Amino acid sequence: MYDRLVLLVDDQPLAAEDSIAALKHYVSGEQILYAENAEGAVRMLEERPVSLVFLDIEMPDMSGFGLAAYLEERHKGIPYVFLTGHADFAAESYEYEPIDFLTKPVDVARLGKTFERVEKKSAPSAGKVAVRTGQDYALVDPKEIRYICKEKRKIWIRLKDGREYQVALSLEELEQIFCDYGFFRCHQSFLIPLGDIRQVSASMFGQTYEAVLGEDTTVPVSRSKYAKLKEELKLLGIPFVKGVVSK
Repeated sequence: MYDRLVLLVDDQPLAAEDSIAALKHYVSGEQILYAENAEGAVRMLEERPVSLVFLDIEMPDMSGFGLAAYLEERHKGIPYVFLTGHADFAAESYEYEPIDFLTKPVDVARLGKTFERVEKKSAPSAGKVAVRTGQDYALVDPKEIRYICKEKRKIWIRLKDGREYQVALSLEELEQIFCDYGFFRCHQSFLIPLGDIRQVSASMFGQTYEAVLGEDTTVPVSRSKYAKLKEELKLLGIPFVKGVVSK
């Protein structure tokens, strides 16, 4: 099963129901997002860590081609698939860079080939990321990263052993790269590994939040990201139980 968020954009609810039914053969229902227009799609892309988008080509407010152009500009790296009831759109669609092109109603077996392509494209090479240092490249295991942050307009990758690398990419670009490694944008200036979170705390009046990573690293969590962080932890299979702190 594909274990990341998928967004379907289709202005026809009945056709969307058929597509969602096909998607559920490969993606759990709670990880399928649906938008019936470009405005809703843009909002979800800004708010949620979407990893794959299915775009209906023919829509009244903005076509699937227009949304593809938006993805290429604002969310470079998110793969997308074109959907249409007219196969003659296929030639025009390849002026863009879709990972696949599917006709509606979506054939379940054919959709399986699409997910094979997605997994092949997104599979991290050797499980490491190459960080350029001058003319050289340092191969970094994402599990070695304590956090990624922005400080005084500079972007840093800080490792658990004390090493750090300043990188030229934006935090938005790094978010697209590292979301497949379990990192979450908890704050406008921080990307953190979900698996290293030990505690999430709120202030007395719930105005500010922070996450404790490992034994002693504390990073801020934005108010707007607090609920989303809880959702991401649930998607990892982490159960939430009520309790009280024993004094």
